[in-house]
Amino acid sequence: MKLKHYDVVIIGGGPAGCSCALWLKHLGLKPLIVERSECLGGLQNFSPYPNVWILGRNYSNGKAFAREVSKQITGEKIEVRFNTETSDFKYVPEKKVFDIELKKMKTSSRVTASYVVLATGVVANKGGFESSSNILIGPGPHIEKPQFRNRTVAILGGGDNAFENYQFIQKQRPKSIKIFARHVRAQLPFVTKIKKGELFVGTYNVDKENRTVNGKPFDFLVVMYGWSGVNALENFVTLKSENSYILTDSHRRTSENRIYAIGELTLSAHPCCVTAMADGIIAAKDIQTRMDSERVPEVVRRKI
Repeated sequence: MKLKHYDVVIIGGGPAGCSCALWLKHLGLKPLIVERSECLGGLQNFSPYPNVWILGRNYSNGKAFAREVSKQITGEKIEVRFNTETSDFKYVPEKKVFDIELKKMKTSSRVTASYVVLATGVVANKGGFESSSNILIGPGPHIEKPQFRNRTVAILGGGDNAFENYQFIQKQRPKSIKIFARHVRAQLPFVTKIKKGELFVGTYNVDKENRTVNGKPFDFLVVMYGWSGVNALENFVTLKSENSYILTDSHRRTSENRIYAIGELTLSAHPCCVTAMADGIIAAKDIQTRMDSERVPEVVRRKI
């Protein structure tokens, strides 16, 4: 039985993967998006924050942006397989294709692809904590939930997420709030908005069971310890990486031929939704150029 073939299989349906698929489609290629969840848009689906950083999207939050992404991909009739993961993966050199098994619940199917793009994004670092009603890990809707009023809150971490989410929690008028950071890495505009006495910089000790920081109890611990890359192919192929992030060249090619990595899974200088989408475009154009060079002799023969 001949397997269904795609020019490119994109693993991950966030802004990076969807941007790549959109450009591939308009460049005349046939992409397939493989998404492990039931919707497109990636982490934007869990973002209640306004997209003031995205040109033209100033008045919509992440969740609204994700809905628009999904609407556009559906309108373009780009094939997507939801609730699906890669369960087997190998390269067939004599055919120059990847043979990929896709699993959805208890059923599986196989497809082939000339190229593969990893766009599986990141997950929030737990830092040894377990999520609960009073220990919140990473940014998202649990920060938007009205629960902090007249409560005591400790935010752990020194990056942008820690300082930005301080502002969201402040709006709920907590009884007290304090950021604990071993080092401050956040951008200056975020840091300047912290009220005097609500930032501790240096070594601090946390008792997870009693929810205390430096001996002081808090109603909530908000853990903002950054991110780790999610590599859906780590069990099948070894890609050069650094601290869980896939290393790529300027074309977003990985260490393995015909496999690309895009978005926040890579060591981007400025990881965000906009740079992730740009990565998708860069990879799509490079794949199109390579495929066109492979197909030129065939096209020329048909014209003679």
